[in-house]
Amino acid sequence: MAQSIWAAAQEYDVTLISFTQGAPAPAPKAWRRLGVDVKTVEHRPPWKPIALVQGLVGKLPYTLSRYRSAAFARVLDECVRARRPAFVLANHLHMAPYVDRLDGVPLVLREHNLEHLWMSRYAEESLKGAARAYAGLQARRLEAAERSFCQAAALTLAIQDLERDALRALAPGAWIETLPVGIDLGRFGEPRMAHPPVVLLAGSFAWPPTASGAIRFLTDGWPRVRAAVPSARLRVVGKSQPDDLVQAARAAGADVVPVVPSMADEMSRAAVMVVPLWSGAGARVKIMEALAARLPVAATPIGAEGLGLEPGRHDVETPDAGELGDLTARLLQDPAQRAFLASEGRAHAETHWSHVAVARRQNELVARVVR
Repeated sequence: MAQSIWAAAQEYDVTLISFTQGAPAPAPKAWRRLGVDVKTVEHRPPWKPIALVQGLVGKLPYTLSRYRSAAFARVLDECVRARRPAFVLANHLHMAPYVDRLDGVPLVLREHNLEHLWMSRYAEESLKGAARAYAGLQARRLEAAERSFCQAAALTLAIQDLERDALRALAPGAWIETLPVGIDLGRFGEPRMAHPPVVLLAGSFAWPPTASGAIRFLTDGWPRVRAAVPSARLRVVGKSQPDDLVQAARAAGADVVPVVPSMADEMSRAAVMVVPLWSGAGARVKIMEALAARLPVAATPIGAEGLGLEPGRHDVETPDAGELGDLTARLLQDPAQRAFLASEGRAHAETHWSHVAVARRQNELVARVVR
């Protein structure tokens, strides 16, 4: 979201309408300097059992119906009437249902992943019984919603080319282009690897596939790393770590770190980043940041999906958790391979993900909508 706001503010007066939980935090200083006007609405999702039923019989699937808010709609209505914006950018499919409040103002839909695809993968990979059946139904409902909202939008911005192509097949006639995540390359300095070597496993663990993938690596992959490189340390970094992940990490002797002052500093000290993900969609920003930081990456193919990486050149990949541990250990033991991956990964990041180039691309596409 921050990248989209920064890009839009280079060309337009921007009003951000955002959900908050509890008291709203002050707007970032960088946004205030850009003149971004921030309006907040407290997010009060429905009671979960009610939301689950609404996901079955209501107009919207579960994950979208939780973000319908009369208060949010009123604030949006007021802004549309008062400012008559050139366009409205919906950040994520969850905001697309508000297209019915735009009174003819064109909608630009920013897709961060294929919602129906990640739900389907999550159901198959992580759920059983009634939960899997419910999630499978939600995946089909999300597919229909995704088709409908892409067709309603003036422009849909997919996060990567594979998902752009899938959306074009899903919603024929809709205008869908790729806009990758933009990375501020200047945030990432030269590596200064810690000793003993550190393996970094970072992510947002509120998302169940990230937590379950981390537990799978801790169980099947990390013991192989420790057997090959006994001095290696594992840091599990990220907010909202569930209890079962914390317990697995501590049992494996890993450091549990919910918050760090700077992820760029964290990456600069690591020797390898591991991305154990077996379900999901979209693009893993942590991999993009790791490549920008010259940090070698060992990932599953789904973890690296859609980033245009060449395994063996930009990262190393395997779908097996144990083998992911073996690849990580070999990287720790091979400074020359780490240096090669670091150089090629940084070059790939500079070519494809510079936040200035991505902002320019966003504004070029949006200008066509406005015209």
